[in-house]
Order: sequence, then structure tokens, then C-alpha cells
Amino acid sequence: MTRATLDKELKLLDEQILRLGQMVDDALGQALEALATGDLAKCSLVIENDNLIDSLRAAIEEHTVRLLTLQQPLGGRDLRFLASTLSIAGDLERTGDGAAGIAQNVLRMAPLRGETMPHVTVDKAAKTEPGANHGEITEQSIMDGLQDLGKEARRVLQGTMKAFKDRDAHAARYIWEEDDVVDVRYHLVRHDLMAMLSGARAIPALQSDSLILQRLTYLLWIAHKLERVGDHCSNICERLLFIIEGEAYNRPTSEQ
Repeated sequence: MTRATLDKELKLLDEQILRLGQMVDDALGQALEALATGDLAKCSLVIENDNLIDSLRAAIEEHTVRLLTLQQPLGGRDLRFLASTLSIAGDLERTGDGAAGIAQNVLRMAPLRGETMPHVTVDKAAKTEPGANHGEITEQSIMDGLQDLGKEARRVLQGTMKAFKDRDAHAARYIWEEDDVVDVRYHLVRHDLMAMLSGARAIPALQSDSLILQRLTYLLWIAHKLERVGDHCSNICERLLFIIEGEAYNRPTSEQ
């Protein structure tokens, strides 16, 4: 395989990864919209399109293995890129699985929804009205928190794919080392969910809505899937740094 042919193949592989990232981001956005609106048709679309994500991941793996087999010897950034591609594609595919999982949980929640089941609608007047109770934990506030978590997860995913496209080591390192915003959002939602599931709130809530704890359990699963988006993005940024700089990195911890 000539250098020109190799460069063309590597460019094609790069474009496949970017396309996979875009498909995953679209799926995550649609899953969050379905959560907000209860759109079951959109849930089904996300779940169905997960097969396309899986197929593209498989095509990337096949392409990578073919290049590793046919192009010997490889060295430098080319080899690091091909060695990292399988891991990056895997993290993207699992993020897509998370989006499909969110859609599946929204479908499972459908029979548990009442006529007054809260959707994610921001009442600006209520939030700015003097004397409003901003500290009360409700199912609506948890749904709002999930949307905030989802937006942050998508922001990190989009930033990760832009860093990959631009081969931006600075952006990759920032996302990898400073992904705590997603974790903070997750722990805020998780805290409120656990508070709602505790006896002090759960018993009165059950008296007025016998299905609320089941819904909250599904929302807890959704929150976890959104939190995992940040973890997968951190993994991708770690591999991107390896591609660009050729070094293995250990993520700094608070003890260092």
C-alpha cells in the first residue's frame, strides 16, 4: 500500500469515527427530547437506529484491522491512531447504547404516567417570582435536573468530537481532566432522587401517587446513563492525547 493510498484510507477511517460520533450525539439528543415530551415514537426511532450505530462501529473495527494487517510496518502517529481507533469506537458505541437505554426507560415509564405527569417545561415566572420555594424537591425539579445533566453530557460529547476532529490536545486534556461538571450534575440529581425515595418523602408521595417510586427508579437509571457519557468522553480524550503526543497518561487525582 503506497503512502498516498494509506493517507486516503486513514482519512476515510477518521471520517467514519466522526460520523459515528455525530450519530451518537443525535441519538442522545433525541432520547432527551423523548424524555422531555414523552414521545414514544421518538423512543422507538432511537432504539431502532442503535443498530446503525452498531453497524458503523463494526465497519470501523473491520477497516482498522484491515489497515493494521496490510500496512506493515507502521510507525509514529499512524500506528497510535489505528491502535486507539478500536477503543474510541467502542466508547462511542457504548454511549449510543446509553441513549437507547434512556429511550427504553422512557418507554417503560409510559404506563406509569398519569395525566399530570410532569414534563420538562420551564416556568420562568415561577423561577423568578419573589418568595418562590426554590429548594423544594419535586418530580418536576428532578426532570429539570435530568435535562441539565443531559445538556452538559452532550456538551462534553460534542467538545470531545471537535477535539478529535481538530487533533486539539489542549481541548482533549481539559475535557479529560475537568469532566467534573457532569459528575456534579449527576450527584445533584441522584441526591434529589434518593431524597424522594426516602421514607419521609416516599410515604406521602405514594399516598397520592402509587406509581411515583417506580418512575423515580427509572429516572435514576437514566441519570446513571447520562453520567456515563462523561466517562466515555474522558476515555476518548485519553486516547486522543496518546495519538497526538505519543505518551500514556494517568489522570490527575485530588490527592496529587
